This record gives sequence, structure tokens and C-alpha cells, in this order.
Amino acid sequence: MEILRVENLVKTYKEGNDEFNAVDNISFSVEKGEFVAVVGASGSGKSTLMHMIGGVDKPTSGKIFIDGKEINTMAADKLAIFRRRQIGIVYQFYNLIPILTSEENISLPIELDGRKPDKERIEEIMEKLGILDKRNSLPNELSGGQQQRVAIARAVINNPTILLADEPTGNLDTGTANEIVKIFKMTNENYKQTILMITHNPEIAKNADRILHIKDGKLIGEV
Repeated sequence: MEILRVENLVKTYKEGNDEFNAVDNISFSVEKGEFVAVVGASGSGKSTLMHMIGGVDKPTSGKIFIDGKEINTMAADKLAIFRRRQIGIVYQFYNLIPILTSEENISLPIELDGRKPDKERIEEIMEKLGILDKRNSLPNELSGGQQQRVAIARAVINNPTILLADEPTGNLDTGTANEIVKIFKMTNENYKQTILMITHNPEIAKNADRILHIKDGKLIGEV
């Protein structure tokens, strides 16, 4: 079953009188339960691609379908609700709320949606990610790896249609980075979570089921 489809996606920016395509006519799809990595050098357009798929930025042209719904034509209010319920996002720098505990950070997307958090599900996910003992800790009391685990838990708590990870290991040492990738594999295998991960690290990308290579805004191949 197809969860994500990107059709002829283009993102054009202007520099003075000149224009350039940060994303240049990219098309691909992701099946339910797949773990797909997008690899490219800095400036290749992979983060721009991720921002459009995540509904943070709009394409200049082309279409993005998530679970059969074309997100780039949604009104802003409907897109905000769709993103909150259907798209989980993990960033390189965690983006945790500094005054909230780990458990409160994880619960936040549910509460923003006007629902009561499921304590048992939160505990289950925190236990599987190895951070249950950090439930009452603030972000500044956690290591980088622990903060990223909280960010992953927050991203998957709503059981999103797709999980987007933008350089999730880019701010971590090699050992911790490998642990975080194992967690992505675990969420993919245990929860059948569909994952699209951006990384500049080919070794990290090897953990995915499929690798898409981007260069100068173009999709140049896949493995």
C-alpha cells in the first residue's frame, strides 16, 4: 500500500535576477511500513524536499500525496491538523520544549489536538526507547542521545502515517548515532512505522530498506 507519493516536485528560489531549483522535478513513492533513506551532500536539496513533504514549505510545482491526500493543496488550518495527526517529525536539534519534562514533551502533540494522553502508551514507548526513568527530567538534564529518544517518542506517540527524520543523528557522536538508528529500526519493525530519513551519512543510510540519492536537487538513483 502506497503511503507517500511525490510527483514532479519542484522548489524554485530567486537570487537577485537569477532562479535556481533547490528541488528539481523529483518523483518517488514510499510503501506502508518501508524505511527509506534520502542521501545527498549538504546543499543537495534533501532538507528542502523534507520540509515540503512535512507540509512546512510549499512546492513551486508538483504534488505530494500522503495516505492518498494531496497535502500541498490543503488550506492552512486543515494542513495544520493533518500534520499534527498524520506526520511525525524528528529534527537534528531535538526541538524539545525546555520547561517541559520528557513525559510532558511527548504528550504535547496529543494535548494540542485536544485529546487526553494515553499514559499506558506513553510508558510503553518510553520503556522501549530506554527513557522511562527520565520521564520527569527536563531536556537540559538529558544527554543528546536521550533528548533525541524523547523527540522520537514525541514523533510516534500519535501513531503517524509517516515519520520524517531530518538528519536525526547529525548532532550525535558515532556510538549514540548508531543507537538512535537502531531505535528507528525498532519502531519500523515493532510498530510497522513508515519512515523517511534524510542523512548525509552513507553508513547510517545502509540501515534503511531503500536509499534514494539526491544531487543538485535531482533524484539521480536509488538502491
